[in-house]
Amino acid sequence: MADRDTMLEQAADWADRLDTLSRDERAALGAWLNAAPAHRAALSRMVRLLGDPALFDVVEQATRDVAPPPPLPRARPRRWAASGTMHTRRRVAVGLAAALAAAVAAPIVWYVAAPDATVERVYASSVGQQRQVALPDGSDMTLDADSRVAIAFSDSGRDLTLESGAARFEVRHDAARPFAVTTPEGQMVALGTNFSVDRGAGHSELRVYRGRVRLTVPGQAAVVVTGGHWAEAGAGRIMVHDFDVARYQGWQDRWLSGDRIRLGDAVARLGRYSARPIRLADPALADETFNGRFRLDTPFESLTLIGALFDLSVKDDGRTIRVARPARTSQANWPNQ
Repeated sequence: MADRDTMLEQAADWADRLDTLSRDERAALGAWLNAAPAHRAALSRMVRLLGDPALFDVVEQATRDVAPPPPLPRARPRRWAASGTMHTRRRVAVGLAAALAAAVAAPIVWYVAAPDATVERVYASSVGQQRQVALPDGSDMTLDADSRVAIAFSDSGRDLTLESGAARFEVRHDAARPFAVTTPEGQMVALGTNFSVDRGAGHSELRVYRGRVRLTVPGQAAVVVTGGHWAEAGAGRIMVHDFDVARYQGWQDRWLSGDRIRLGDAVARLGRYSARPIRLADPALADETFNGRFRLDTPFESLTLIGALFDLSVKDDGRTIRVARPARTSQANWPNQ
């Protein structure tokens, strides 16, 4: 029992320091992880408790590579002041270790090697922060803020599920292993390409920057979308439009831009960058459309500008940002003429 407690405290200490490790410390972490399978499992759980998905990449690369992992895309804020750091670290490590020791739950694993060599992982990004990911097959993925993708890669295929948000893919060609992205509205199979998928309110958007993507929607014939075109999939139908790849700026550039943007989709995309949830007071507002170009990383200011297009009020009460039609003054309250 004492050995197990020591291991949990060590795992908690490693988890807390993952974003500040030196080159030598990262090498030491790799050695510690490879010393025993239990070390990996313990550290995985600790990282889950800390709630920072970017740390999984550091752990994963330290486990499998001789070279130290690359720095995190963006440093996390320190969780304590410099004075008393070591004592505070110790208290946090002990607290995390105690919480894990007391937990009665199934093991949490971020990397699964199934008997058929299927690799299963989940990648997620935080609110307000995009994330770059090198996928196991050599493809590259960019996650929009507050997005989540689950993958299952095997010798026969590469299956990805966009669970929330948006992602862009630079796909490494491998004809023997189709690269397929699935959303509730349909499936997109890359035919050697660069494309993005964005989940909106009740529909998905496919945008092809280069190459071709086969889009399949239940009950409809498959459509091949080529570079310079984007497609909407929803309600059992597909609509294809064109766009200027060279001039287009989307969420990768932190812009909300385009024609016929649904207000419901704008709220969903701006919400990925907002510390507080955004709500439409009237669900019917979601289907209003507009044209324009607005910053995603200033959600309240952009919502205010968009609201002005429809004479809507945008209010932040400290808990929720609410978009609504302005209250009408009752005739009973009008002054007598």
